[in-house]
Amino acid sequence: MQSTGVASFRKMTPAMLESQRLALANDIVKTTKAEVAITLKKAAPALGIDGTAYHILDILIGLTRADDWKQDRRPLVAISNDKLAEYVCRSTRTVIRAIKRLVEVGILAYRDSSTGRRFIYRNDASGEIDRGYGFDFSPARQRVEEIKRIGNEFQARVRAEQEAKRTVNRLSRAIIDACRTGQSEGADCEAFLTELNALMETPMLVVERSEKITKLYEVVVTELAEHSEEVAETPTYSNEYAQMSGDHDIDVTPYNITTHQTPKNSIQRQPSTDGYLNTKVASNEALEIALEKDQSSKFPAKSLKPTQGVAQQGSQLNAGLSDHLSAISIGLIDSATTETQDMLGMSFSSWFDLSQSAEQMRLAIGLSEDGWKQAILVLGEKMAAAVLVVTVEKTLRDPEGISRPAGYFRACVDRAKDGKLALHKSLYGLALA
Repeated sequence: MQSTGVASFRKMTPAMLESQRLALANDIVKTTKAEVAITLKKAAPALGIDGTAYHILDILIGLTRADDWKQDRRPLVAISNDKLAEYVCRSTRTVIRAIKRLVEVGILAYRDSSTGRRFIYRNDASGEIDRGYGFDFSPARQRVEEIKRIGNEFQARVRAEQEAKRTVNRLSRAIIDACRTGQSEGADCEAFLTELNALMETPMLVVERSEKITKLYEVVVTELAEHSEEVAETPTYSNEYAQMSGDHDIDVTPYNITTHQTPKNSIQRQPSTDGYLNTKVASNEALEIALEKDQSSKFPAKSLKPTQGVAQQGSQLNAGLSDHLSAISIGLIDSATTETQDMLGMSFSSWFDLSQSAEQMRLAIGLSEDGWKQAILVLGEKMAAAVLVVTVEKTLRDPEGISRPAGYFRACVDRAKDGKLALHKSLYGLALA
């Protein structure tokens, strides 16, 4: 194979030159087509790859052969700009800009011929490339660990931002509810509401806003608790009793007949504390309502009756499993999908873990969001996730056998809808392989 070259008509930028340097590296990183594909698709948003660029990336990496990703070979793909424009339904100029973007972010490198044509000649016996010109994925292969780290950091940042948004929404509602109820009990909460409005309107990162609202919530809870204690400890009197004065009272000997005398053998009753308790409960109402609403957002109320017991809870848990999953357990999926778990860096110890990783697996095989939603609508979330993880596992183990994983997944969904998909047999085969 000839060395990588760039046509003279291209205007090179420093980022493009760095990609060309990576393509010429001698210490080739050992990896696979499947690993690079999943890594690139997970890190695509962090690298600024979306829209047409993402679509073209999916097409180009799909056209490479798995054997070309070996250390002694070069992952080349040869396709014209016009053909790519036809595939993505965009203009040729748009395709050229998208390819340039992939080169600048360090995924592709140009490998231009003297005539500008793109082609690949292979050895008939070994299938190895004798001569080839087009696009070189060597930069992505060399940076696979770096890109993987970028993708993981991006995913962690997204999860943190999502949790921060939920915290802001939950605690802001709790603060407003607590202040409204506290004001009805005489508490001064105007300063809290003003500070909350300022935090919500001031431009800042959502994580920073979440931290500040959390601190404000703690202050509100503390202040309302102290106010409740003060109200509970303050004695209450009726207006009539408060207006009575004993300045001009006359000393009069009590008349024993009309004055109640306690018998010697009677039981002495303790003064009733109902009034005190009622005052305590009323004064704590603001804090209790706020806490109840806060907890209700975390733990939704269950409709199970106490007499229904554990049996009905188990039946409700299994209600999400369709008839297709009667012969499948999460343990079987966990033991049969080792390649997928290694690639994602997680284990499938529960159905929740499998469902949470569905988005990454969908991106890994190039399945559209509409296609995934349609599968959930037809099969249910758990069955769709089981079919998806089997598709990813088979693609990782035999990339040549499944050239179009997204199409394979849709075909499996259609077979499952007709009751013709024996998914448990595929899982047993993968587990024993």
